[in-house]
Amino acid sequence: MAEMYDPAAFFEEEPPKTWASPEWRWGSADGEAHNVAMRLREEFGKPHRRSAMVTYAKMGAVDFFDLKMALALSCQRARDFGYDESDGRWEALMEEMAACEFESEGMIDQPKLAAAVKKRIPSPIDDAILKENPAGVIAEGLVHLGFVEKGL
Repeated sequence: MAEMYDPAAFFEEEPPKTWASPEWRWGSADGEAHNVAMRLREEFGKPHRRSAMVTYAKMGAVDFFDLKMALALSCQRARDFGYDESDGRWEALMEEMAACEFESEGMIDQPKLAAAVKKRIPSPIDDAILKENPAGVIAEGLVHLGFVEKGL
């Protein structure tokens, strides 16, 4: 006999760990951040998958949790491989993310994160786009960091 689906079970499930969770532990090899980073590195290990993520983000049709993590990992990579800007703006953004400056009540403050990316990229982005599609602004940051070509 087939098992019945219980819709109430959806609400009993523990929410995923986020940047503000004690278990997240950005920069640690045993935190939830490490687990998510490993998953993303596998899922986006090929350039065509990274390109698809950027395309979907520009359309506003992307998992923002994964998008934020891809941005953080791209910032970290820019720092580690020496292609961050001379003022260290991408490393600073990564540190701001680690300090939960873009979290509000357990949720990502998408407009605030997008505004932080917007001020770091050289190409101008209209404020209307920032408001309408914060994921698209973050996609532009990933493009600037060479996400598609360089990976995570």
